[in-house]
Amino acid sequence: MSHENPSPPGTKPRRAAYIGSPELFSRGASAIHVMKMCQAMGRLGIDTDLILSTPGTASNLRVYYGVEPSFKIVPFPYFKSSFARNVLHGIRAAVYTGMRRGQYDITVTRNIVYALLAARVFRLPVVYDAHHPLVPGARHLFRSLKDSPNLVRFSTNTRGLADIYLGEGLPPEKLVAAHNGVDLERYAHLPSKDEARQKLGLPLDKDIICYSGNIYEGRGIELLIDISLRLPDAKFLIVGGRDEDVLRYRHLASEKKASGFKLTSYVSHDIVPLYLAAADMLVLPYTTGMTIKGGTVATDFTSPIKLFEYMASGRPIVATALPSVEELLKDGENAVLVPPDSEDALYEGISRVLHNHDLADRIASGALAEVWGYTWEERAKKLLGFK
Repeated sequence: MSHENPSPPGTKPRRAAYIGSPELFSRGASAIHVMKMCQAMGRLGIDTDLILSTPGTASNLRVYYGVEPSFKIVPFPYFKSSFARNVLHGIRAAVYTGMRRGQYDITVTRNIVYALLAARVFRLPVVYDAHHPLVPGARHLFRSLKDSPNLVRFSTNTRGLADIYLGEGLPPEKLVAAHNGVDLERYAHLPSKDEARQKLGLPLDKDIICYSGNIYEGRGIELLIDISLRLPDAKFLIVGGRDEDVLRYRHLASEKKASGFKLTSYVSHDIVPLYLAAADMLVLPYTTGMTIKGGTVATDFTSPIKLFEYMASGRPIVATALPSVEELLKDGENAVLVPPDSEDALYEGISRVLHNHDLADRIASGALAEVWGYTWEERAKKLLGFK
């Protein structure tokens, strides 16, 4: 197939390249996303090459990220510096795919350097997958990219982020909003609550309120510490987080004598479903100052992978009503939503779910029913234009 004639809209590409430049073997979600998307593309029957800046072997990567060999990993040199990794890998990968431009029906990337060179210089069909607003220095790259006829699609993981890029001049006909996803098979055969607690050494006789994921500033962990003091018979379990953040919150919980508050530190991603299964309730207590790695406030565009995992776990969810969260959760239908930044509102929402079993069952069932539309395979179909 000629590079000037990519797969027509509505048809499935036969062969794709995914160009990935995330930090690897770290505790961030970017690499998980890249691996899951490539696995999904492979599962859909697309011959997929992941052209990856990596310090490890393909087998190590597959084990670490829990993905199957449904796609090929093409290793490229790895750079610890995020700037060097994105720029140098973007350039090298553009040359690599450009020299093989008849080989791929479509290329997909989160690397804007690659996207610009592939579309403008090598005239490859490109899907750019945005997960945050433009960083300093990237605006001129975006302006050169957005009107290229070879930019066949521009995806965002929330509608809030889509609005940001439309405001930057992105042609609306190129835009698709595609939320993140979940591997439903990882949640298909969860153990019972008691079995999960026995495996993890957790108490069987307490209500467990669980949060999983990174605990950067603005994630509402301080609110949960204070609420744990108001619910002394419950256990608050924080699963994940960087060591420095875990130490900071452990110190704060100790200062406040919050004995029912526990932070596990980082756990392997494949263990997370077990922790969710052990919980009575899952919380997403983000504040209006919610940040992502690097300190960027992400209130309007965050799309946490944990939210889809929460939905797939069959446990009731209590969350703060941020704009990006409200794209997915509806109060009383698949979650209990409360105003952000309010300890009292969050406490009341948690208490309602703990004491109203009918409500808890209803919202858990609602989330489980809706999560079927948010698999990685469904997301891949949207990005590639055959859904």
